[in-house]
Amino acid sequence: MVLANDLRKPARTRSAHDLVAHGIGQNIMRGRFPVGSTLPGDVELMELFGVSRTALREALKTLAAKGLIESKTKVGTKVLDRNNWNMFDADILEWHLEMGVDAQFLGWLFEIRQTLEPFACATAALRRTLKQLEDMRKALQAMYGCATNRQGFTKADLAFHQAILEASGNPFLQSIGSLIGAALATSFTISSPVSSDARFEEVMEQHQAVFDAIEQQNPSAASAAMSALIVQAAERVRIKHGDAALATIPTHAFSDD
Repeated sequence: MVLANDLRKPARTRSAHDLVAHGIGQNIMRGRFPVGSTLPGDVELMELFGVSRTALREALKTLAAKGLIESKTKVGTKVLDRNNWNMFDADILEWHLEMGVDAQFLGWLFEIRQTLEPFACATAALRRTLKQLEDMRKALQAMYGCATNRQGFTKADLAFHQAILEASGNPFLQSIGSLIGAALATSFTISSPVSSDARFEEVMEQHQAVFDAIEQQNPSAASAAMSALIVQAAERVRIKHGDAALATIPTHAFSDD
C-alpha cells in the first residue's frame, strides 16, 4: 500500500501552538467540538493541551484564519459551519485525511480537480516556458522509471502535476498544489497505478498525452487529455455513490514544510 508518508518531506518540528491547532482542529472535525458549539474556556483548553495562554491564543488565531472558529467578546469561541472552512488549506486537508476519508470526500477531491486542472493544462500550453516544459519532461521520465516503485511513482506524478500548475502562470492555480497532493496520495493509497503492467501503461499513455499537448502548445488537446486522466483516476478508485471505501493518510502527506 502506498502511504502518504511516501510523499512527505522531512517532518517539521511543530511548535506548541501548531500542536494545539492540530488537536482542536481534529476535535472539531471528529465532532467532539460540534459545529455551532462554543469551545471550552481558555483555562480548560490550556490544561487539556498543557500549553501557555500565548500558545493557545496563537492556535485560536490560526484556526480562525482557516475558517473553523470565530471568537466574540463575552460570547466565547464558536465552531463555524463547514461551509466556512477553507478546504484548500493544507492543514485542513491533512486533518481530514488523518482521520480517514470516505467515497464522498474522494469524490469532492476529484470534482475540484476536474474543474481546475484541465484549465491549468490549457493555460500551461499557452504560457509554459522551455524551463517549465523541461521540468514536466523530467517528472514524466521519472514516472516511466518507476514501473514497480510506488513511492517513486507517486512523487514523480505529483511533481508532474505541480509543474503544470506552475506553468499555468496563474497564482490561484499555482496555490492548489496541496489539493492535488491530497487527491493523489489518497487515490494511490486505495489503488496504485503501478499495481499491474496494463494499468501502468494506461496511466503513462494518459500523462504522455498531457505532456505532448502542452509541448505542442495545443490548449484544447491539453485540457481534454487532463480531463480524461482525472476521469480514469476516479474510476480506478471506484468513486461511486454509496461506496464505503475508506483511506487513512498519515501526517504531512503533502506539506511543503
